[in-house]
Amino acid sequence: MKIVVLNEGSSDSRVSASPETVKKISEMNHEVYVQKGAGLKSNFADSDYEENGAIIFEDSEIIKGADVVFKVNKPLDSEIKLFKENAILIASLDPFNNADLLQELKNHKIISFAMELMPRITRAQSMDILSSQSNLAGYKAVINASKLYSKAFPMMMTAAGTIAPAKVMVFGAGVAGLQAIATAKRLGAIVSATDVRPAAKEQVESLGGKFIMVESDELNDAETSGGYAKEMSEEFRQKQAELISQTLSSQDIVICTALIPGKKAPILISEEQVKSMKPGSIIIDLASESGGNCEPSEAGEITDINGVLVVGSKNITSEIAQDASALFAKNMLNFFMILIDNETKEINIDWEDEIIIGTALTKNGEIVHEGFKN
Repeated sequence: MKIVVLNEGSSDSRVSASPETVKKISEMNHEVYVQKGAGLKSNFADSDYEENGAIIFEDSEIIKGADVVFKVNKPLDSEIKLFKENAILIASLDPFNNADLLQELKNHKIISFAMELMPRITRAQSMDILSSQSNLAGYKAVINASKLYSKAFPMMMTAAGTIAPAKVMVFGAGVAGLQAIATAKRLGAIVSATDVRPAAKEQVESLGGKFIMVESDELNDAETSGGYAKEMSEEFRQKQAELISQTLSSQDIVICTALIPGKKAPILISEEQVKSMKPGSIIIDLASESGGNCEPSEAGEITDINGVLVVGSKNITSEIAQDASALFAKNMLNFFMILIDNETKEINIDWEDEIIIGTALTKNGEIVHEGFKN
C-alpha cells in the first residue's frame, strides 16, 4: 500500500507525519512517500524521513498512485485532481466552511476523513487533533502576550520597589483555555476565567484560577453531548456582557478561546469594552479565524484600540511547528491504525465504528456524514 505525505507549502509550517510515525508505517511493509521539504519547517529534514524508510518525491505524478494521503489542511484543487478513485484522504478539512471542497471530494469519489470531527470519546482521545493542537495554542497565546506586554508577569520585590503581578483573564475553559490558565499561573500572573459550562469551574479552580460565571438557569443546558459549549440566548449574552464590563477594565492580558463547532465564534468583548481597558493591555483572540470573540479582532492582524493591542491569532500552532507536528502526526498514525486489519495490515474500514461514522465525509461519490448531507 502506498501512503503519500503532502507538503503544506507556505500556508502552514506543520507536517502530517513525523520521521517517527513514518518509521512505524514503513515497518508494516507500506511504501511511504514524503513530498520534498514537507517537514523542513518542523525541523524534520528529508534525510530524517529517508532514514526511517520514506521515499522523498518531487514529481506530483506520485500522488496518482496514492492509496492514502496524509495532510494537515485541505488539499489544493490541483492535488485533488491527481487522486485516484477511492483514494483515502486524512486531514483537517474544515467542512463547515468548505462546501465546495466537499463537492470536489464527492465528484472525484475520494474517501475522506475530517480529523477535527473526531468524537469526544475515550477511545478516540489519542486521535483528537483539536485537543493536541489547542493545548499548544493555549500555551503559545500566553507566551505571545508576554512578548507584547511591556511589563513583567510575576510579582517582583526589589530594593527599588515592588512590581505588581499581571492580571490575566481567559475566555473559554476548554483545552486551550485551561492550558492558557496553567501557563499564565506558571509565569506568576493572577488569573481568572469565564465559561458558560458550570463543569469548567472545578477545572479552572484546580489550576489556581478564579472562576467568573453568570448565574442563570440556562447554564443547566450549556454543554453539548460532545463537551462543547452551546450558543446561549440573547438575555444570557447581555448578562455576560455586564459581568465582563465589570472585570475587564482591571485586566492586563485577555486570552480568548471560545468556539462553537460549525458556527461563528461568539462575540464576548465589544469594542467599547476594549476601550475601557488600560493602554498597554493585550488581547489575544484565538477565535479570530472563526469571526473572533473580540469585536475588533481580525485574523492575522494586530489592531491598536486606544493603546490596547488586539491580536487576531492565525494558525498559532504553526509557530511551534516541531511540537505541533509531532503531536498531529501521532494523532494521524493512531487514526490510520484503525483503518487497517491487524493481521494483513491492509485497509479494512469498519463503517459501523463510531469513530469512522463521526469523521467520514465522503465515499463512493456521496457525502456520508449526517451533518453535511444536503
